[in-house]
Amino acid sequence: MFKWMMSLIIIFIISVEMNNSQLIALAKPKLAYSNVELDKLKAVADFKIFTPSFSIQNYKLEIKEPYPCNPGQSVTKVRLHFFDESGKSYLFGIEEHKAVDYKINRDITTIDVRNHTSTTRTVVEDFKFSERGEKININGVEGRFEAWVNHVPGGYLRWIYNDTFIQIDSGELTKDQMIALARSMNENRIN
Repeated sequence: MFKWMMSLIIIFIISVEMNNSQLIALAKPKLAYSNVELDKLKAVADFKIFTPSFSIQNYKLEIKEPYPCNPGQSVTKVRLHFFDESGKSYLFGIEEHKAVDYKINRDITTIDVRNHTSTTRTVVEDFKFSERGEKININGVEGRFEAWVNHVPGGYLRWIYNDTFIQIDSGELTKDQMIALARSMNENRIN
């Protein structure tokens, strides 16, 4: 009985790995960096922008941030959204910025219930990489994965590579698909 159970488990693990590999290999890659607007963005960013060399599915790319992108103006943060071929279903997003000497704005809202008022102030802080989540190896670099709390696929996967902070978020891709996507990312910087 034990041997039979172990055989089933091994077969299951092998089939899952083969299935993931086939999904990646059979995907019709569309290179994100072939997008003309993304090439312009890479030329004005004050950090190296990394993009996936493949996706689990074909996708459409939307440059969410900076918006609008002003040619000649330095870019300090990039947010890319990837949708399915129809452009209607959000698959994953990638946020990138410098890992060192990057400032973030944090809004703090104080609510006075007694007087029915609220005040909001913005605090500027140095960026600090969060150590929360499961350790994940991404091409020899330590990353962190945090699953969504409501047990849907995906979550957040973040790491620092060549002084660039990179974070992928998805509610569609599984953890393994997100890791494969992260491992496929490369610079392809336009000089």
